[in-house]
Amino acid sequence: MMPAIVVVGAQWGDEGKGRVVDG
Repeated sequence: MMPAIVVVGAQWGDEGKGRVVDG
């Protein structure tokens, strides 16, 4: 996984987390 995605997910929160898991 790219660190950028993790950072974005952390900023977005649960919503971002769901997107990362879905994507």
